[in-house]
This record gives sequence, C-alpha cells and structure tokens, in this order.
Amino acid sequence: MQLERVDPVAAADEASFVLREAWPLPVLHYTADYLRWQFGFPGPAPQAVLAREGGEPAGFIGVAPRRFRFRGVTSEGYVLSFVSVRPKFQGQGLASRLYTELLAGLRATGLPIAVFVEARSAPAQRVLFKAVAAVGLELKQLTACRNHGFLPRAGAAPPRAVAAPAGALEDALAVMGACGDERVLWSAPDAAQLEHGLRDPRPRRLLLVEEAGGAVGAAAVFLSEIATARGIDRVATVDTLFLPEPTADRLAAVMRAASEAFAGEATAPVVSAPNLAIVPQEQLRPAGVRATAATFDAFVIHPKGGPWLDAETTNLEVV
Repeated sequence: MQLERVDPVAAADEASFVLREAWPLPVLHYTADYLRWQFGFPGPAPQAVLAREGGEPAGFIGVAPRRFRFRGVTSEGYVLSFVSVRPKFQGQGLASRLYTELLAGLRATGLPIAVFVEARSAPAQRVLFKAVAAVGLELKQLTACRNHGFLPRAGAAPPRAVAAPAGALEDALAVMGACGDERVLWSAPDAAQLEHGLRDPRPRRLLLVEEAGGAVGAAAVFLSEIATARGIDRVATVDTLFLPEPTADRLAAVMRAASEAFAGEATAPVVSAPNLAIVPQEQLRPAGVRATAATFDAFVIHPKGGPWLDAETTNLEVV
C-alpha cells in the first residue's frame, strides 16, 4: 500500500470515488465539485493523503482551510475530514496510517485542527487518539454536536427576531466579530472565505438575524445533498450559527428562515442543524428544535501547550 501526499483539489475525482464507496447509505453526496469547493477555501494550503494499492485508490483523508477565533485572538487553521477507506481495503489499519501521515505533515504549521468523529464509533476515536499521540500533538475534546431537527408548524407564533438573507457581507462579519463567549472556539471567516462559501455547488444562503431593528445574529444555511437508496435527498441545513447572545427566539428565526430558503428545491420539510452547541439546552425546545439520534464528538488538535487547550465548544460546521 502506497501513501502519497497530494493536492486535494487535483485529487478530487479520486477522493470522491473513495468517499462514495466507503460509507453505507444514507450518506453525504461526495461529488468532486463539492470536494474541490471545500478544499478551495482561502487560507493555509489544503493538504491530503491518498492511499493506492497497485495504482488503485484505496483511502483518503484531508484538511480544508478555516479561520478560528479564541478569546479574541484570530488564527488560521484547518478542519479535518473525509476520512475514508474503501470496503475491500478495510480492516488493514489503513485509517490509522492515513491519520498519522496527515497529522505528521501538519504538526510544523502550529495551527489548530478541528475534527468531528461519530460519537458511536469508538474504533474511529481510538484511531484518532493514537495518531495524535504518535505525532506529538495534543487533543482537546469539546462539547458533542448533536443533530437537531426543526419542522415548521402552521399557526405557530412568529418569533420576535427575523432572519433574512444578508444584504452585505459586512453586516454578517460585524455580528460574527461580536461573538465573544470565551469558552467557544469560534469559526471566524473573513470576507474572502464568506464569498467563497457562497460559491458552494449546492444552494447556500447567508442569513442575518435582526431584532428590534438591530443585527443580533447570523447563520450560513445550505441545501444538503444526501445519497440514499432512492436517489438524492435535499435537506435544508443550518451550517454555522453565530449568535453573540443566543435566545430561543433568535434560533427559531434562523430555523424558520432556513425552512423557507429553498422552497421548491428541498425534498423534505424538515430542517437539519448538526451543531447547535453554542445554544443553551433550555432554549432548544422553546425554539421548536428536537434532538435526533445523530451525534458527532468534536475535538481540537493543537501543538503541546497550545492556546486552544481551554476551549470547551465550537460553532464550526460539522464537515
């Protein structure tokens, strides 16, 4: 088995092939265009490792650029995802080799790396922990990200807050900059990253939340594509939530706007929200959201003694 560090944008077709075969349905529809978009975010150079056996793609792993802010300090960084091994190559320790090879190459950057692992997958978590230790990095577990669903109810009282497409990126950036909870490793996109985000090959909107005439929040929402045995389902999804001061009304406004953003395109009326970790638990039910069975454990990987050791949660999108 040969492991090669590759340009993930150039390798998107092979990565797509591996990802689409590696995971049982239903699963995110990993098209090559989607992968090129993810790895094309402005920031530090994306990195990836592709495993081949006799020239045949066998496994893949990669990191895409992101920006973070923690306790007022902004840093470039990465989100690690797309860990995949085709079924006929599973059970040979390949996932561990992919993690170790990728993380060894990232160690010298000194940048934070966010990663999400299915909460029910103890073997996958052990592989991650072993690889992190092997390359001399540290790992901090953050609050788990439990998926929530929202189904708009006819006759429900409208929230006091209102969410609508942002008229200007500067308005959304101002709200994002006001997110100051010191427990949170915040997603901190700049204008270039927001503009790139809106070039998602799937329909995407950037929302601004207003209340009493002032901006109080923002959110990125998109139309997720899920490959199922029936074909492709399209589900309105809350990608990243920015609420400097969360309330049930403000969350409800985002969920309602997301349910209306893709009218005629979504194949189901429900809205999915994979990461609402910054919202206090007591605000979720009043906002009309309900937990589902899907949960991802969130981690930040960093150099020993890195400043992100004290982070407790993140609002980063689950990738």
